[in-house]
Amino acid sequence: MSVLVPLYLAGLGALSLPVLFHLIRRTPRGHQPFSTLLFLSPSPPRLTRRSRLDHWLLLLLRAAALALLALAFARPFFRASAVLSLEQLAGRRVAIVLDTSASMRRSDLWPQALAHAERTIKELGPNDDVALVTFDEHAQTIVDFERPGEPPTRDKPNLVRQQLKSLGPSWRSTDLGSALVSVATELDSAVEEAESIAEPQIVLITDLQSGSRVEDLQAYEWPSQVPVVVHAVRASKSSNASALLLTDTEHATEDDDSRVRVINAADSTAEQFFVRWQSADGRLAADESLPVHVPAGQSRVVRLKRPSELTADRIELIGDDDVFDNLHFVVPPRIETLPVVYIGNDSPTDPEGPRYYMEIAWADDALRQVELHTLTDEEAADSDEGGDEERASSESGAASDSSGGKPNLTWSELSTLRPKAVVVTGALSATMQERLRNFAESGGLLLLSPLSREAAATHAALFDGVEVIAPDLEAAEGDSTAEATESRDCDVEQAAGGRRGYRLLAEIDFSHPLFQPFSNPRYNDFTAIHFWRHRRLRLEDDSPVQTLARFDNGDPAILEQALGDGRAILFTSGWHPADSQLALSSKFVPLMQLLLDQAAGGKLVRSSVEVGESLALPAWKSRANVVNARRLRTVTKPDRTIVRLTSDATNFDDTDQPGLYELRSDEETYLFAVNLDASESNTAPLDVGQLEQAGVRLGTEITQAERRDRLRQQRDKELEDRQQVWRWLIVAALGILMLETGLASRAARQTNQPTEATS
Repeated sequence: MSVLVPLYLAGLGALSLPVLFHLIRRTPRGHQPFSTLLFLSPSPPRLTRRSRLDHWLLLLLRAAALALLALAFARPFFRASAVLSLEQLAGRRVAIVLDTSASMRRSDLWPQALAHAERTIKELGPNDDVALVTFDEHAQTIVDFERPGEPPTRDKPNLVRQQLKSLGPSWRSTDLGSALVSVATELDSAVEEAESIAEPQIVLITDLQSGSRVEDLQAYEWPSQVPVVVHAVRASKSSNASALLLTDTEHATEDDDSRVRVINAADSTAEQFFVRWQSADGRLAADESLPVHVPAGQSRVVRLKRPSELTADRIELIGDDDVFDNLHFVVPPRIETLPVVYIGNDSPTDPEGPRYYMEIAWADDALRQVELHTLTDEEAADSDEGGDEERASSESGAASDSSGGKPNLTWSELSTLRPKAVVVTGALSATMQERLRNFAESGGLLLLSPLSREAAATHAALFDGVEVIAPDLEAAEGDSTAEATESRDCDVEQAAGGRRGYRLLAEIDFSHPLFQPFSNPRYNDFTAIHFWRHRRLRLEDDSPVQTLARFDNGDPAILEQALGDGRAILFTSGWHPADSQLALSSKFVPLMQLLLDQAAGGKLVRSSVEVGESLALPAWKSRANVVNARRLRTVTKPDRTIVRLTSDATNFDDTDQPGLYELRSDEETYLFAVNLDASESNTAPLDVGQLEQAGVRLGTEITQAERRDRLRQQRDKELEDRQQVWRWLIVAALGILMLETGLASRAARQTNQPTEATS
């Protein structure tokens, strides 16, 4: 027999108290003298020991009743089996959630995490189901739970062990909240849908660093039946700091001082650090290190002079214990030269001409130098005569543009320079049209901005299904004024009082690379730019020409057509003041820079991203042959792994490690840097109480022995509830008390009878 509450059995010891009190020898205590007894002889009483019980049966009955009551309160039961096996333990659904973020690379954190996972696996019972989930910025299920209708997985604990051996910390950030929410939701839904009656449990193994994101827990109602057991691993050395580059290096040169922020963790024991520029081969001098004093939990910004060597591509921090975040990678500056041909008669010093503003816009780039070569309208027209070599010997030898820059060259001489783009504002001969078409088909960019209706007609000939139409307003017959002539060449509206009207850009294709940087609502307002004049063009219904922008009257403003491996872009209105306000607006410089990007073969939207972040690939020159062009592109990762991009790739997502990546095509090579998320350097421990404040139900891990004890107690209670021995003990105690009452009454009557007889 066993009892549920053995403490009540201590009441059995009280049964001996009456007997003990009866057998105690009573002796007088103390001595009080009386004066009246001084002359009498002392006669002390004789003490006798009462060891005989007069009513021993009543004593036994009363003791038995009390014993039965004590035993009844102890809740006795008869145990059917005294030994419990592991197979009798109730099943559980245990989700091991393992942190694999970059901060787990510190010190000995990863071996500690594996040890915690191994202990959890050892405590699994034969009826338990286990799943392994890893998380950094995304949660990933490595080993899933058993699903209804699917065959069970054999030897699942060993399967989890094998998977743990192949895992390791990544370089990504930590999204703890998202991982907990996803696992808890799955466990809770399995209980609600009756997929499993097993008790759910989450075992979280993490360094619980302060940089972990837990925002998702705030908006989530944690299920009450899903406890979380937290195993927080701690580094043996807690000194950690990181360095971040704050200077915008896109337009920086090697002579600039870079602003570097040094951040020290809140639990760091070190305060003195050094930062320096470093190259991949480590050849830069160590004596160029800059000392920085940063107290724990604070940051400092210092200026670090960039070395003269262009090989410096990273900033190194020295002085802390954890080196996983001590490098910040930077794309080294590279000066690129782009030869461009300009066909037009306007002077580069004339503020009324388009070339003047174009050169100013393209000069504002420290890492890209434009070599502008000029071919005048007359030279372009003379090309029809054929004699390029003769004209080269007679004219181009001493000819130069009015700016005193590059001399005017013939087309044959210009073609040897392999220009990236040709800008045309004047009329073109038939021969020049053919040459420019061949130039575009070979991969070049044609930028056409006709200054007259005649020039627009020759430019439109390069496009399929495009023709010049007459203006809406015709000058009066016989009116030979300049304004009337201007009206015949372009769409010129006359406002009341003789003032000119204007057009606005109404339809813009912000998905095109030329306008994509303006797609943000903060920058997509073009209504402040007025267009006084534009050349009116009409597109046929089956024309392959793409309209990038239209005026508010529906006329095309910017057209584009793919020509072989290149493209041609036509502005129906010029950017100079005579045609529009475009050159004087804030949109002009970035727009011209984007045109250079198109000519150069595209440009990376961002030169630096964080690990795991997607990088938008540059817009390539060719759209007609875009598939073939993209098949030739590869990305070389820092570990020298080569990734071949698919034909439809517009983004590169495999940024899984910090370092410099090299994007190669058959035409261009780009470098971009991938750095660690700054939050991973915030390695100060997070208080586990913050999880509880966010609603997470915290639990404790239970060993197999404790689970067996709990199961035994549960089974004992079920047996006791079913047997209810205590009821029979209460009935027996009542019966004994009734018998004792009868015997006590009889004994009292027998005692009173001799007394009455004597009297």
